[in-house]
Amino acid sequence: MVLFLLLAAFIGSLAIWSAVVAVRAARAFPPEGGFVETGAEFAPVRLHYVDRGSERPGVAPVVLIHGASGNLRDMITSLVPALERQTRVIAVDRPGHGWSTRGRHPGISGPVAQARVIREAMRQLGIERPVVLGHSWGAAVAAAWARHYPDEISGVLLLSGALYPWPGDVAWYHKVVATPFLGSLFVRTLTVPGGHLMAAAGVKGNFHPDRAPEGYAETIGLPLLFRPSHFRANSADTAGLKAHLALQSRHYAEIAVPAIVVTGNADYTVSPKIHSYAFHNAVAGSELIKLKGAGHMPHHTRRDIVVDAVLRLARGERPFDGMVTVHEDGRVERQMRA
Repeated sequence: MVLFLLLAAFIGSLAIWSAVVAVRAARAFPPEGGFVETGAEFAPVRLHYVDRGSERPGVAPVVLIHGASGNLRDMITSLVPALERQTRVIAVDRPGHGWSTRGRHPGISGPVAQARVIREAMRQLGIERPVVLGHSWGAAVAAAWARHYPDEISGVLLLSGALYPWPGDVAWYHKVVATPFLGSLFVRTLTVPGGHLMAAAGVKGNFHPDRAPEGYAETIGLPLLFRPSHFRANSADTAGLKAHLALQSRHYAEIAVPAIVVTGNADYTVSPKIHSYAFHNAVAGSELIKLKGAGHMPHHTRRDIVVDAVLRLARGERPFDGMVTVHEDGRVERQMRA
């Protein structure tokens, strides 16, 4: 009996601490932009976005979609400052991430549904024929957008993208989070202490072999991830992505919009060979930019190259039909598609 009471007290303490930390995170990293509500189909989703710059003749607007475990601050601190000087740029929190709500659409954890949500929100904001950039998990959303609504975008840039099913399984805790009752207990008691223990190593591993910018976790508001609703959404997205990509990737050869694929060849988070190289091989006319020695976060570590690729698409320039290799010393090699 005593042991049971001690365990209950311990779990209760963790729950209280986690709730307090979640409130502090929300206060420390409040919404930075506006909100747009999607239609009833999504029951509904209130999408948080940041809208910077202004449209210019001959330059398409740009939509930026973040990856897993993140939010739009990752794009604000990397690509937005450079892009907003050239065109209108909108960064969004994917459904359930950052300050966007999740909604109750049964397929909301998949890239197709998320593409439709973000597309609807952009249409409400008056965004026409944007260039869509997706990083990591967000690249799957960008690819879905390009496949299903090709006439509505000017181009797509897939950055360190997760685009195909991969060998192996996802982390064990995703299955725990999906378990009734136990999952709710987990996200309300253990994600905060787990996040404190693993956040630094996670950031370091995500950037490896590059170095993360000083204070990166605080800059992007990483503590927002460990709130129960955000962690649950991120977990569902991650756990279900492989199955979604098994279906989605069958149709990549149908994509006909201008496409540029950017990846570090030393990305140990998302395999370039399984994902980026394969997508480039599947999509006729696409350009593959291979960054020698770069890891999973080129929008921070090779920012100028990513910005140049985005703006070429925004200006309507035709992608190079082949592979561009950028060496660590700045040398560039071009190889036409065979």
